[in-house]
Amino acid sequence: MKTTIEILSFPCELKEKIYERAGTKNLQIQFIDGHIIQINKTNLSITEPYKIIIKNKINTLIAYIYENSDKIYLPTFNSVISLTKFIQIIPQQKNNKFEKKYIQNFRN
Repeated sequence: MKTTIEILSFPCELKEKIYERAGTKNLQIQFIDGHIIQINKTNLSITEPYKIIIKNKINTLIAYIYENSDKIYLPTFNSVISLTKFIQIIPQQKNNKFEKKYIQNFRN
């Protein structure tokens, strides 16, 4: 079974929003492109979301963003939040642990 993989480049405007509002001091932010994996000769495809990995001195936060969505999935906390709320969380966690109770306060 052959597959075709198409790379979905991480949106520049989203990177800029996160860097602009969240800052990067004491944080390592990594943006990973998404993919569309098409199984040839079928109508099946798999969409792999964009990923944002944010690390501070204590912890790591991983977020998934699907194309054409303003919602962000946080698998560690099994939560879905808006992009706006996600950007609010980032600067407040520069030196702190990403805590479930704090994330749940931002749930939709």
